[in-house]
Amino acid sequence: MVESRIRILPRTLIDQIAAGEVIVRPASVVKELIENSLDAGASLVSVEVSEDTRDVSVSDDGCGMTPEEASLSLERHATSKIASLDDLISVKTRGFRGEALASIAAVSRLTLTTRTPDAIASTRVTMDGGEPGAPETVGAPVGTTVCVRGLFYNTPARLKFMRAPTTELRRILQVVTQQALSYPAVAFSLLSKGRRLLEFPARQTLKDRFRQVMGSSVEGMLLELESGNLPVTVHGYIAKPDAARKDRSGQYLFVNRRPVTNRLLATILEQAYRGILMTGRHPVGAIFVFLEPDELDVNVHPTKEEVRFKDERQVASIVHRVVAGALRKASLVPSVRLSEAPPVSPSSLIKGRESPGIFSTPEQMIRDAFKGQSRGAVEQTDLGIAAHRAATHAMPSPPPARETPPRAQPVVASEEMPEFPEATAQPQTATDFWEYVRNAEPLGQIAGTYIVAACGGSMLLIDQHAAHERIMYERITGGAAQPAIQRLLLPITFDVDVSQIPDMEILREPLASFGIEAEHFGGQTFVINALPSDLADMDAPALIRDLLETVDLSRGDSASLPAREEIARCLACHGAIRAGQRLSREEMVRLIDDLKNTRLAFTCPHGRPTMVLLTPEQLARQFKRIT
Repeated sequence: MVESRIRILPRTLIDQIAAGEVIVRPASVVKELIENSLDAGASLVSVEVSEDTRDVSVSDDGCGMTPEEASLSLERHATSKIASLDDLISVKTRGFRGEALASIAAVSRLTLTTRTPDAIASTRVTMDGGEPGAPETVGAPVGTTVCVRGLFYNTPARLKFMRAPTTELRRILQVVTQQALSYPAVAFSLLSKGRRLLEFPARQTLKDRFRQVMGSSVEGMLLELESGNLPVTVHGYIAKPDAARKDRSGQYLFVNRRPVTNRLLATILEQAYRGILMTGRHPVGAIFVFLEPDELDVNVHPTKEEVRFKDERQVASIVHRVVAGALRKASLVPSVRLSEAPPVSPSSLIKGRESPGIFSTPEQMIRDAFKGQSRGAVEQTDLGIAAHRAATHAMPSPPPARETPPRAQPVVASEEMPEFPEATAQPQTATDFWEYVRNAEPLGQIAGTYIVAACGGSMLLIDQHAAHERIMYERITGGAAQPAIQRLLLPITFDVDVSQIPDMEILREPLASFGIEAEHFGGQTFVINALPSDLADMDAPALIRDLLETVDLSRGDSASLPAREEIARCLACHGAIRAGQRLSREEMVRLIDDLKNTRLAFTCPHGRPTMVLLTPEQLARQFKRIT
């Protein structure tokens, strides 16, 4: 008789397998417990983690649970949040309290203390590796506190894959920040080793909370998103291109207030900034999308960090329209920061950061929290600082005492400060900006590259190449389907590398649509027979060589939107006025007038700023006329 190889697994092993789907690191515990607190109506959530991040405590002042509910909440598949299949399909809560607690308890030593507002005493329930203890009656405030000790103590395989404490702490910082952004009216705090790493006060607006998260890098740069009466509601804030980052750490996406990872939304956000951000830079923003629960699926992933939309095209279209509309309406002239920075020692510059003691930032707090650890742990902290800057709020401390020369006093002689008739603040909308500079008068050039113009008591600096590049790009992309071309009496011949011959064959068709007619002459040689009438004087071979190096033609699809946009950007760059080119006054006036009538005039097609505005107030501060 053959012995059966199929068996029912022990309950403990079943619980640990289920926990592995949801609890993958300490940050997972923090996420699940904070979501439970928010579902319980908490107005205050406090998180505390140990030095090794394996001990986590989350406390709230929510509605609490009765003794019976407290015991039931630790059972698998026990929840107050769904009662039918319809509830599961249209999830309106953040998590399933019972399922999360049972999963956490299966891989830790868990203590739950809870009290309802009408109860005299609190109930405490403990579990050790999924085994429940007897409930106790204790004294505690209204709300719920869940203490998790020795995470993964009974699952050594999971424990082995935990990262360094600094890395795990960064993940926790990110989770708390995401949750704090989704509920700006709720107070949040995060403590580690008795140090307060994060503290968000209660009853903040979304703008104030996002500004606190991002710090001074977005000061004066936030644009509000409002979708109006559309099938999908979009709300939140994005930052002007000047605040863009090298990574996506400043992007926060929410669907029905739930922090999500969604490739569609991330892609749409990047596309809305296309043409006004430099290559390798990424936009900053907190975007909230609201739609009916039955219009999306939040059960794609066990942790519910991913969502799937029923109508992705509609969601993408509306989000792109709202973000792009906010950018079009705003004045995107970079803010000039002329504030005096504290001195930095040469030795600190060699190390790549400011000398200690000048500022006390949350990054420094985390560094201090792990003092005494191995060199490797400290290096990991340094390497990861950029990854969590978006999740922390700078808290400057006063600089150390030092001898400093006396500061210049403001002018108080008989000379009176002039009263500027026009507003001295940076215009915030595109309409206000163009009204402010409508009478811009060019005064000359600096280094044959920057046009200096006076307007409304301010000084406007224009990068002539970047500005003309934007003008040319709009003409190229917004002109007729078949541009006017000029046949060449003497065709231009040029050679390409042998490896580039196939790409050149692919490139010929899109080049023709822009007015550049090229054909294969034989071997490595190609010949240009016609050029666009507006760009007849450009160095066409140099343009084509740039395109062969920059445009991705690996799929053989030269008609794709990114490829055509790159061709248009290259055409505009090669056809624009060059840096160092001397211009007459009439040419400068015409350039400024053309720029006023150009869409997205504040950046070149590659994302570099075209203009900088210095207001009278900024100039007066530099000359110590005002303080």
